[in-house]
Amino acid sequence: MLGNKIREVRLGKNLKLSELADKTGLSTSYISLLERDLTSPSISSLRKIAEALEVPLFHFLIEENKSSIITRKDERKKLALPQSNIVYEYVTPIPTGNQVKPKLEIIYTELEPDAWSSDEPMSHKADECLLVLGGEIEVHVGAEVYVLKEGDSLYIEEMIPHRFCTLSREKAKLISAMVPAIF
Repeated sequence: MLGNKIREVRLGKNLKLSELADKTGLSTSYISLLERDLTSPSISSLRKIAEALEVPLFHFLIEENKSSIITRKDERKKLALPQSNIVYEYVTPIPTGNQVKPKLEIIYTELEPDAWSSDEPMSHKADECLLVLGGEIEVHVGAEVYVLKEGDSLYIEEMIPHRFCTLSREKAKLISAMVPAIF
């Protein structure tokens, strides 16, 4: 489980709970609850932990698998983040060991009708470009709101909070490209 992975990495780096708490700004008791899988972290909390432990965020959320320069549709790694309502499918290879480590990250997502991408707006240390492959979405970027239809794209600079919802009666299908790779 997620908590075990966090604990394994922390112990592998010889860090005490209190030291990880200091590095992340999270409380010792909260990290303890996470490690025992008694609570689920927010995306921002998990990102702080990953950065403090110097591991990519995806390390905690998916099983490691041999990386390749080809990603077959039926072999895409999937990632479901806490407090998010979508499943991310990696189009670019997942870096493991000394294999390919893409600087660009491309993710395919589908969002059900009348659903939001996440409970709260998210921000990350990567520029992102969304391309709508199907459906219609409303994107909230900072204080701005945009409506995107099939074929439309939107560029979001790093650290700007954003989230989106489906406006159509069909699933919204999107491609997201991010630089640098953050998951």
